[in-house]
Amino acid sequence: MSISIHIPFYNPNPEKKEGHRNLRRFDYLKENVENLKTLSIKNDIFVHTHNEFLDDKKLDARIIKHQINDNDLNKGYLTWKCRPLMEEQKNDYEYFCYLEHDIKFSETNLQYWLKYQEKLAEKNFHLGFFIFEKSDTDNQNYSIHMTKKLDKFFMIDNQKFIVNDLENYCCFWIYTRQQFQNFLSSKWWTFKKRAHNFRFNYGITERAAIGYHGLSMNYFKATLIPEIDGQPIQDSFIEHITNNYYRKRDLREACKFKTDNVFVDTDQSKEVSNNFKLKKIFKFFLWKLRFITRKFN
Repeated sequence: MSISIHIPFYNPNPEKKEGHRNLRRFDYLKENVENLKTLSIKNDIFVHTHNEFLDDKKLDARIIKHQINDNDLNKGYLTWKCRPLMEEQKNDYEYFCYLEHDIKFSETNLQYWLKYQEKLAEKNFHLGFFIFEKSDTDNQNYSIHMTKKLDKFFMIDNQKFIVNDLENYCCFWIYTRQQFQNFLSSKWWTFKKRAHNFRFNYGITERAAIGYHGLSMNYFKATLIPEIDGQPIQDSFIEHITNNYYRKRDLREACKFKTDNVFVDTDQSKEVSNNFKLKKIFKFFLWKLRFITRKFN
């Protein structure tokens, strides 16, 4: 098995320190690359950047410098620069991954994905992940992006899976070779098509990181997360090592639930039928009419 991992590294102020550990972006990148090199499958890491800072740094990855003007750089277009090379590699690896520099995808995350993704892929479902941060006040882990608890489930082979129909954006994507090649031939691979989650459009960097499983896309029927004893499998959580969301008051709503509390209680969850495509069509229709519906609301 082998995987190609591509990381955009936006680093306009190399010596600036951030996050609760007060480290440079390079420090987080280095920690992440070292972590990725411990994965149990063969991996090649490609870091896409825009300046000379990494030229003399020891990093177990191939560094690719892109020519990009300041305006496009500040808007986030660096996150799209990896796609031509990824496309060239489409037959060279079994798996493909796009990863933000401070999203610490670990061996436990990989094993979780390998364990469940094939079963879900056979039925056109996407295996979900969550991103978490560590609180420096109560020493607890909090989920990022989840502003409501997930309350729906779907059964596959007597296994209960929670449906993430709220926000399945998780700052990275990972696909099999076949999924990736289907992605390449879709309208979502280029920058021309805007992705959204039926509540708002994703920005430039988010559109790169949502990959091929955005709620508005039609490849996967839905994003599912396996449930055990009323909770998500903890291996589905990936650490955001910069850890700079939880400490910001204006972003605290995005870190509302602890990692063992993102699902509603079992007796409050609702089983859904396999009509996900029809639901997407309905949501897409409402999205198109959102300006009218907002007016009446």
